[in-house]
Amino acid sequence: MEFNLSEETRLLKESARRFLRKECTFFPVREQLKTDDGFSPDIWMGMADLGWPGLIFEEKYGGFEGDFFDLFILLEEIGRAMLPSPFFTSVILSGLIIQESGNEELKKRFLPSIISGEKIFTLAYLNEAGRYVPGAPGLKAVKTAENEYEISGTSLLVPFAHVADGILAPVATEDGDLKIIFNPGGEGLTLTPLNILSGTKAFALTFDNVKREVFDIAGPAGNAREILQKVFLQAMVLKCGEMLGGLEQTLDMTVEYMKERVQFGRPLGALQVVQHYCADMATYLETSRYLAYQAAWLMSLGRECRKEAAMAKAWLSDAYKKCTSIAQQLHGAIGFTEELDLNLYYKHAKESDLAFGDSWVHRQTVAEEMGL
Repeated sequence: MEFNLSEETRLLKESARRFLRKECTFFPVREQLKTDDGFSPDIWMGMADLGWPGLIFEEKYGGFEGDFFDLFILLEEIGRAMLPSPFFTSVILSGLIIQESGNEELKKRFLPSIISGEKIFTLAYLNEAGRYVPGAPGLKAVKTAENEYEISGTSLLVPFAHVADGILAPVATEDGDLKIIFNPGGEGLTLTPLNILSGTKAFALTFDNVKREVFDIAGPAGNAREILQKVFLQAMVLKCGEMLGGLEQTLDMTVEYMKERVQFGRPLGALQVVQHYCADMATYLETSRYLAYQAAWLMSLGRECRKEAAMAKAWLSDAYKKCTSIAQQLHGAIGFTEELDLNLYYKHAKESDLAFGDSWVHRQTVAEEMGL
């Protein structure tokens, strides 16, 4: 297993960091979260101009057919900058589901606009309890005509639904099959804003017997549930990359502050207990990097990595929260204020823990993979 970055990957990482340092400083991040959109359209189109949304998609749809590991490294930089954008829900969740689809018509219809950044998609997959239950989504559909269904139910925590040009939502049909609806906006659909910890724009979507066209994403020989499970595993590993970037930035900010903050005539970093806390954070970072890189590397090679991905997510969920908590304690009272950048990472760690299952869920997965 070789973790040295290739020349192309290194250049992508450096280019992404330069762009984000220039365009995504922390004061604008907080300001973007307060806007109606919840992100900067200018930065979004700048990301599209750099080719980020098309990194791993096929060239015939406008992509670059890059490596999954490269996308992981890009997410690491996005997490480090705490960039608010619909990149994860539009490109990763929605885009990968469409790419994995057995329906070529859907790929030609939607992928080019996602890759160009022209259209924003989102995925509504959590039920009324805020959970994803394979094979039993929060939305149900009853067939009324050819390819037309009457949809009812509620899906929670749908990011950027208010600006989405298309919403993908798995629905359970009467025969127990799982299909996807596109562009379900309009009469009969209610979007209710939700106040979530990180400040990201998220909504509850309620369908009141809405008639919409429903598509089979699996194709004649596929299985929609398997497609969702595959994409969610990929998304979980990419979320680990985002968390890893946030953890690294948390450590960097804390060490810098310990060098600058003078108390009782000397820097706080001169105190042994502070040094040991920072050493603990550095240890959490490096162990997290090893586990996350291993999962991303295996996935890039197309190898089975369910256990490795679960190990990475379980460890990072706890490590990220512990490190942001330690960082707040070392910063003192100011570490708990909204004005300090650290607060963004503390909230991100809490929210990321729950994304695609918390550490308890993935520990159980590891145990099962061990035959326990």
